[in-house]
Amino acid sequence: MDRLVKIIAPRNAIDFVCKALVFLFVISLMNWARDYGKSGADHNGFMYNLRDAAIVGTPFILLSLALVGHLARLQAKLLRLATTDMLTNLPNRRAFLDDIAGGDQLRARGALLMIDLDHFKRINDSYGHHVGDICLRAAADFLREHVTSHMSCARLGGEEFGIFVPGDAPNSAALAGRLAHGLQVDLPQTGLIEMTMSIGMTEGDAGQGLGVVMARADRALYVAKAQGRAQVATWSPQIERQPFPKAG
Repeated sequence: MDRLVKIIAPRNAIDFVCKALVFLFVISLMNWARDYGKSGADHNGFMYNLRDAAIVGTPFILLSLALVGHLARLQAKLLRLATTDMLTNLPNRRAFLDDIAGGDQLRARGALLMIDLDHFKRINDSYGHHVGDICLRAAADFLREHVTSHMSCARLGGEEFGIFVPGDAPNSAALAGRLAHGLQVDLPQTGLIEMTMSIGMTEGDAGQGLGVVMARADRALYVAKAQGRAQVATWSPQIERQPFPKAG
């Protein structure tokens, strides 16, 4: 049904007119074929049917196309609301996981970066949640500037973000290092606010369990925070065998 709506829905004014004419032609052809089958009507009957269809059917066809177009726009809006974080305009956690995984398995090999803004609670407590929201949007813009179109980037919740770098990702460590240094937000009411990022990174193979990969990146993230924040920790079997760290 969704595919049919996308096909029928007009994309612009020209497409609207073209589809209306196509519908008129099809209806006229069907009526002429029916009459020809009953009474052996001559070829002029098609023109009469086309004229009658244009007079009677045009308002209904135009209304139907308008309704279908409205339905398609409404579906697109609902999909965007369901998959977009409204504060930062980044994809949300649901869209991120759907993009990088099919079911419970990674779609492709790549590096997963779990990113957390350091001491973000202090910003909310010191300046209020309004300033905190401004800083979250600034952090999202900062991430956009550093990721490329083939990467997936999303706000996972709160002050946590995620990036997936597909492929062998030889530059993922360098990317994470640049991001960890963070950014500065200069606001008239507060002055300069500096934000750094703690990042946990791990690599995963196509078909590997998503839960395992996410847990490894999350564990590495806690290691990065426990070791002083503003840095990157990469998951390894050694990290897995250590007691679960407490962020300082």
